[in-house]
Amino acid sequence: MNPSSDTLSSGQQFVLVLLRFSVGWHLFYQGFGKLQAVDWTSQGYLQATSGSLARLFHGIAQSPPLLGLADAITIWGLMILGLFLMIGLFSQASAMGGFFLLMLFYLAAPPLAYQGFIVETAEGTELYINKTLLEAFALLVVLSFQTGRMAGLDILIDRWRAGRESQGGQMAEL
Repeated sequence: MNPSSDTLSSGQQFVLVLLRFSVGWHLFYQGFGKLQAVDWTSQGYLQATSGSLARLFHGIAQSPPLLGLADAITIWGLMILGLFLMIGLFSQASAMGGFFLLMLFYLAAPPLAYQGFIVETAEGTELYINKTLLEAFALLVVLSFQTGRMAGLDILIDRWRAGRESQGGQMAEL
């Protein structure tokens, strides 16, 4: 079920659009920071991975062509998806892409307790849930509502499509 903007109050719509914009800003800025950093690479992150996909990530870190591709996908994926989320363009696809990208980050370094009950990170202590997973879940919320049709460039795309469909119907009548 995908609730339409007709069934949501303006306050609810505002909060959903604000959530979409905020996650988009965070993704964009993370990518932009990596782009601006001198010699940034995901190699260290990938080499330090744990979890079920560690072998895959370690292999990427050891292959210069794959590492270059992973770095480019990370930087440009974060920036493009973030920008699209901020402006409400292709919101559904952008939320899905962002969710998958964040889940890759999460799976590379899940906060799992291998020894003991507490996982210490730079952010504090975590267990199973961290900010990356929460942000991925926030994108699932965005994905559940068509926030680009509430406020965003998706509104213009919908109008353009409706205009083309109505022109197609008029052409068929001739």
